[in-house]
Amino acid sequence: IGMGIANYFSKKSRMATGSTDEVFLGADQEWLIQYCKRKLETTAIDFFIFGHRHLPIHFPLQENSVYINLGEWIQYNSYAVMHNNTITLEYYKSS
Repeated sequence: IGMGIANYFSKKSRMATGSTDEVFLGADQEWLIQYCKRKLETTAIDFFIFGHRHLPIHFPLQENSVYINLGEWIQYNSYAVMHNNTITLEYYKSS
């Protein structure tokens, strides 16, 4: 039941936003990247990790700072892995 409700609202959201959420618009047009850059002007932050945007994105902001968007599990099977103070965007592939 829960998955049915989630799929219903996901499709409804998709109809409202179209496919623009699935395209990288470039750093100048990505509002989350712009937000991260503004935060870095006043605070040192190593990792910005977001999950609402459906597109998986790994974007270096500065030498020691990165923006990660986890993407989503249904189309991209994407997730992040942190190991030894580095973070990578990975993709699950079934065997």
